[in-house]
Order: sequence, then C-alpha cells, then structure tokens
Amino acid sequence: MRLLKRHEFLDVKKSHCKTKMNLFWGQTKSCTADQKARLGIITTRKLGPAHVRNKARRLIRELFRNNYSLIQNGTMLVILPRRKIFEIKYSFLEKEFITFLGKLQILK
Repeated sequence: MRLLKRHEFLDVKKSHCKTKMNLFWGQTKSCTADQKARLGIITTRKLGPAHVRNKARRLIRELFRNNYSLIQNGTMLVILPRRKIFEIKYSFLEKEFITFLGKLQILK
C-alpha cells in the first residue's frame, strides 16, 4: 500500500523519526496496528531525469515488497533514495534496506 496524498506525507514529516544513510533517507510514523504498512517515495529532480527517478521508485517499491513481512503493521514510511542506489548490486541493496529499517526501529 502506498502513501499518495500530501497530508499523509506531511503527517509522517511531523513525526521527527528520521534516519539518513548512504543510499536512503527516510522518516516513519506509527499508526494503529490494524493498518497495513504503507510506503511513500520522494524522488526529486536532483536525483536525475525522469527515467532515472522512475527506476529509483521501482527499486524502492521492489525492496519494500520483498521485505514487507519484516515491517511492523501500522507503519507509514517515506523514503528518499540517493544517487548511489544505482551503483550497488541488488543483493547488497536489500541488506542495506533491512539495516535502514532497523535504524528506523520498524522491524518486527
């Protein structure tokens, strides 16, 4: 499930629970446990042209999908990928993503 509306992104931003790493920057907010974990992705023009930003979004969504079972229910997560995301193999990227989730304290 995804975050789509501006007010949802702003709610997560107000939570002040954030982490920066070499490949990702992210913020999270906990909601009621009966909701599913939700993902929002921010890709700015600073990342690159449209096809590069789209590739970054696809990578992040795939990482989220493959590791969905590790994330606590009721979590709203906003991720901003960095350029280095394209220089790394997927297997290492997945390990870094799990470490990133651990730093945000949203692993089950």
